[in-house]
Amino acid sequence: MISAHTMSVRQDGAQVFVSAPVTIHSRATIGGEARISLGCVIGEDVIVEAGAVVAPFTRIPRGEVWGGNPARFQRTRDSEGCASPRTGELEGATADRAELRRLVIDALKLPPEIVNDELTSQNCLAWDSLGQLAIAAALHDRYGATIGPRDIFHLRSIDDIAEVIAGRRRSIADAAPNVEADETLDDDALLVLDRQEATRTLAARFQGQPPAGLRIRVVIAATFTAEPLATTIAIWGRAFGLELDCRFAGYDQVVQTLLDEAGPFAANREGINVVLARSEDFASSATGETRMDQVLDAVARFTSRQQAGAQLLVGTLPSVVSAATLANRNHIEALRHRWRTRLGTMPGVELFDFGQVVDRLGIQVARSSEAEVLTRAPYSPRLYQELGIELVRQIRVRHRSPAKVIALDCDDTLWGGIVGEVGLEGIVLGVDGPGRAFHLFQRYLKSLKERGLILAVVSRNEHRDVADVFENHPEMVLRPDDIVAWRVNWNHKSQNLRELADELNVGLDGIVLLDDDPATRAEVKARLPDVHVIPLPADPARYCEALERSWLFDGASPTSVDAARTRMMQEESRRRDDRSAAASLEDYLSGLELRVEIGLPSESEWPRVAQLTERTNQFNLSLKRRTVTELETLPAQMLVLVVRAKDRFGDYGLVGLAILNPVEQSHTWELDTLALSCRALGRAIEDAFLHGIAVTLMQREAKVLLAPYVTGPRNSQIKEFLARSGFEQTEREVWSLSVANSPPRPAHVKFDLLPDPKASDYEQV
Repeated sequence: MISAHTMSVRQDGAQVFVSAPVTIHSRATIGGEARISLGCVIGEDVIVEAGAVVAPFTRIPRGEVWGGNPARFQRTRDSEGCASPRTGELEGATADRAELRRLVIDALKLPPEIVNDELTSQNCLAWDSLGQLAIAAALHDRYGATIGPRDIFHLRSIDDIAEVIAGRRRSIADAAPNVEADETLDDDALLVLDRQEATRTLAARFQGQPPAGLRIRVVIAATFTAEPLATTIAIWGRAFGLELDCRFAGYDQVVQTLLDEAGPFAANREGINVVLARSEDFASSATGETRMDQVLDAVARFTSRQQAGAQLLVGTLPSVVSAATLANRNHIEALRHRWRTRLGTMPGVELFDFGQVVDRLGIQVARSSEAEVLTRAPYSPRLYQELGIELVRQIRVRHRSPAKVIALDCDDTLWGGIVGEVGLEGIVLGVDGPGRAFHLFQRYLKSLKERGLILAVVSRNEHRDVADVFENHPEMVLRPDDIVAWRVNWNHKSQNLRELADELNVGLDGIVLLDDDPATRAEVKARLPDVHVIPLPADPARYCEALERSWLFDGASPTSVDAARTRMMQEESRRRDDRSAAASLEDYLSGLELRVEIGLPSESEWPRVAQLTERTNQFNLSLKRRTVTELETLPAQMLVLVVRAKDRFGDYGLVGLAILNPVEQSHTWELDTLALSCRALGRAIEDAFLHGIAVTLMQREAKVLLAPYVTGPRNSQIKEFLARSGFEQTEREVWSLSVANSPPRPAHVKFDLLPDPKASDYEQV
């Protein structure tokens, strides 16, 4: 029996219909009297035993045998003597030569029109030894094939590659089950999958597709052969709309690449430069430390002359992996500490935790002694894959805003059991036993809240039952004052989430739903595809692991504003209540007792200033994202102004940023950046900020202010702001304002303009 939908009855008597397709792949065997529920995916060569009941949204990987009620993994077909479906065949048949040609095109970066079955290492200059390494890495990413170091150099033609795929010279990594290249598997689900599975899925999805995202050049200089990173970086970049064009400096040419003022790093002004080194390279007591100092000196020299816009990632030193290196452990740890400490003092350097990648995987899994000897590629394909994924994860932070709101289900998510059925005393929650999983999960959520994430409760429940748990259960980590908004009712989760986005003034793509129920998750994804839905595992003990694997919470380092964000949102709720009670908008604004302060940022405020560029999407003129280092190293002639605000309900903190650049030999200035936090909008703070900018520019004898506008998916309101503030559009979305005719200060705003040390005059307004 196959069921693609289900009906249930709510407590109010309404019927709920949920539908999700069932997918059954080739050569699957379904036993008599078995039941396959909605949303299931049954892989190739799977056996579902007679009488088994497969729960909704179960994914059974290729070649496994499942049985029981509910159905659980029993064994693999290999253990019964059945041939593995990926041993001796590709996708159940002979190798698809068109697919292999596409693999070669992607690995070697060749024009598609020149690649045919006759292309070999003999007639293609790009198909050299490094090209063979790239093809081997692509085979590992796409099929999970681990090519032995000696066999890599036998990959001289399409026929050789087909032979490897056929299983005659390959071993399959069996650390995790395979997954199908499911086009419906979204990025939120991919991020919590086993990474080898996810990479194979993505490789199949993108193979042969033309570039379609933001193109960024990544140049890598390493003390070892790093070329196997390229395919993984390209695959995972595409998953997030980035076309990462990976290039490599010469083998062990780190110092030369950093110092060459016409080299690949210097030429990569808008891209990302990466430096990777091993502890083994500096382990020699005679020359190792001198060599390390040479690299660090070169990094310092490069950062002293790099321009704003470039990004330099330098990897931490990993543990010693090579079996050929004999070194005192204390000496190695001292080198690693010295490397990291000195890099931490260099402006313009962003640390990448190479060491953590190796430590997580383990030395035995990370090393490849044979490859180190033959190719100077000292790491296993698995390590190169993990390293490439982590590099993309760090690159992505700069181009994707982190999530802002976590919407939390309650029953079987924050605690075990259904509170409406078992009551306060019956739920599973505590510091010991099964309830410890939920206790640890709440602690993890509390730490995310302290980093600035907003917590909201969205639960199909009776409000009094949920409130009773939050207020009175002794083992609750989260308390009512940790929650900014509540949606506890019997409405659809999608409806509640839409209302939540409106209340908190965030986009749907800024919300993450955590819910244990697959049917609810499917309903939300179907109706609100922009909402991030993390597929929580069946075992609550793995909830924290699922959040740790997700990239949704990656972002700028927490600031003082983040720590106070929940308090600020609760103050904002009181402002909304006050506005509802006011007779008019004018009465509401005048009663706020709003005070605005404009001036230069202090040293401690640079992280918050960077955060505004990285996270602000709605009121953002240029959409330029900048790190702390980039802001601190802006050219001396550029002026950075910030706006702080507070009212009778509380302190908003630093909520706005303007970066101004003088146009040479004129009385014109350009607004390079103008960004204001969405929680400060609607009170004329933006108008007061523009007035302060104009006053500051008049002190510098400016006459014209230009504002180049960059169209984004959600920043149209800043264009409306320019139009109503007296700017006139000239050409190509460049807006112009006569400084002398700038808008006046809003009457309800008390205004402080702090001293400008470079102005010809200063006046307290």
